[in-house]
Amino acid sequence: MDSSEAPLLHFVFFPFLARSHMIPMLETARLVAERGAKASIVTTPANAHLIQPLLRRSPSTFLHLIPFPTAAFDLPDGCENLTVLPIPLAANFFNATFSLRDPLSHLISSLRPDAIVSDALFPWTTELAKDHGIPRIIFQVTGLFPLCAANDLDLHRPYESISDPSQPFSIPGFPHSVHFTRSQLPEVFSAPLMLGWLREAELSSHGVIVNSFYALEPDYAEHYVKIAPRDVFLVGPVAIAGEAEKEKKKKEPCLEWLDEKEDGSVVYVGFGTLCRFTEEQLRELALGLESSGMGFVWAVSSAQVDWLPEGYEKRVEGRGLLVRGWAPQTDILNHRAVGGFICHCGWNSIMEAVTAGVPVITWPLHSEQFVLEKMLVEVAKLGIPAWEGFKSVLDEEKVVVPAASVAAAVKRLMGGGEDVVAMRKRILELADLARVAVAEGGTSYSDISRLIDGITACRNEACSIKR
Repeated sequence: MDSSEAPLLHFVFFPFLARSHMIPMLETARLVAERGAKASIVTTPANAHLIQPLLRRSPSTFLHLIPFPTAAFDLPDGCENLTVLPIPLAANFFNATFSLRDPLSHLISSLRPDAIVSDALFPWTTELAKDHGIPRIIFQVTGLFPLCAANDLDLHRPYESISDPSQPFSIPGFPHSVHFTRSQLPEVFSAPLMLGWLREAELSSHGVIVNSFYALEPDYAEHYVKIAPRDVFLVGPVAIAGEAEKEKKKKEPCLEWLDEKEDGSVVYVGFGTLCRFTEEQLRELALGLESSGMGFVWAVSSAQVDWLPEGYEKRVEGRGLLVRGWAPQTDILNHRAVGGFICHCGWNSIMEAVTAGVPVITWPLHSEQFVLEKMLVEVAKLGIPAWEGFKSVLDEEKVVVPAASVAAAVKRLMGGGEDVVAMRKRILELADLARVAVAEGGTSYSDISRLIDGITACRNEACSIKR
């Protein structure tokens, strides 16, 4: 077929059903569509509203819905996103996502795409893609550092000979001498069958898309290919790549509040959509922010009010602001008044901090976040920990971080020490390099081209075989 007569290259994007997983994949779908391909996004009915803003911005993207079996897995009606999931129903939810194979397979049969891009938490889509004779590309919602750590840990398993969960160990051959403990390893390491399935699906996929850029993780870009070995496409930061005109909205009150503050004088506090602190921990955090003497904007759940110390908001009035419910995190971090970020080490938040040039205070909570803290503090040197001591991914093992530790970390980050000055210089340089990476001719821009060219070659090869 002549190239001028060939239909548009068609990608199906299938994000995991959690807001933090969906947003970066949707931005990646936009980038692919902007480069001349067709992008179909597959999700469930209760998640459709999350796709609508992208559809308005990108006319070459299309939405397809498949049913979610809430009733069959004893889930409340409309409970189709991890963000709104009651914790006791987590197993039901994950089992329900595995049952999406048949409806997705039927949809792919009708759409006949050239490739499927699916979240790493859908390992079964590797076999599904093979059944349909198309390549599967894994979408990872974290960076290369934790991916390399997971691959190397699975390969060498240094933790198996250690019984003490707090005893540090290193990974043979890892690019940096970083020490981990068993208590800090992602929960999947307690489920060897799932870990093996994820690894097998990764090794038999076409490649891996990562929302990162080469200048941020150069050692791990090279190391990943040696250990996986899979083709890796670093396409980020996707949120700033090919930045489109955003919908104009009324300025949020928190941004107007920041307009009155001095440059770099405020710390932003945000822990993502899946954070669940105890009331005791929330009170200690509140008191720590108060005693730090620094300005702060804190995004808290609209339901989290009973834990507030008596008279708290009156005491911090003018210096501290609580934003209940949704907060415009990207806009806050990019505001000139914000000079620090207390965060849970989620990868989306890390990328937003890097592109805004704002150093962080690390407070990991679960999954690979404890591993990412190592990257931020010890390798990239873009942040400081909220506290030192025993840390665990398990809720029942978590220690309460006292107010004094919170205050000390905030004072250190917002102060003018030599280490912090060097940290700010590094992250501002990376913010510039991030924009270079996604601009035409940059490493991330080129990796989008390489991804499209690779799938085009797969399609052409399939067509020649059929002849």
